[in-house]
Amino acid sequence: MGWIARHFDYLIFAALALSGLSYLYILLTRNRRHDSKSVVHYNIPSEEPMSFDPNEKPKKKEPKINVLEVFDYNGIKIMHENGMYTVNHAGEIQVYGSWQELPSRYQAMVKEMDKSSVGQKKKGNYYMEVLNGTYYVIFPDGKKHKYPKFEDIPEKIRKALGY
Repeated sequence: MGWIARHFDYLIFAALALSGLSYLYILLTRNRRHDSKSVVHYNIPSEEPMSFDPNEKPKKKEPKINVLEVFDYNGIKIMHENGMYTVNHAGEIQVYGSWQELPSRYQAMVKEMDKSSVGQKKKGNYYMEVLNGTYYVIFPDGKKHKYPKFEDIPEKIRKALGY
């Protein structure tokens, strides 16, 4: 019988203790790493919490409407969702809290995309909008058709939309 066979229990205990200590070290130090840089930049001003006034009348509840628009302008993707604008330019993501905070360069891109989807349509172009999970396809003749699911849109139209 060799030395390893005689002290096998001690070796198992030492291995378990070492793995437990290393797990505890990782658990305690994993939240302290702040050196990693995020590619997402938030350009939203921090809002101070408002003081609570018990005499204040409750505001009317407005219906919750989810608006989602996605613009792709020569590889620059701009997403508008409930007043927030997310811009993906060359892999760098920036979030803006309102239309006024969106840089004028991106505002011009969104205006141009809106203009092309609303008015100056060329023959054979289809446009799609998504509002509250409902898909609206605008046909080349200007008519708008409503589809509850993306799969309900005919395959020919999906191909013309680029999907």
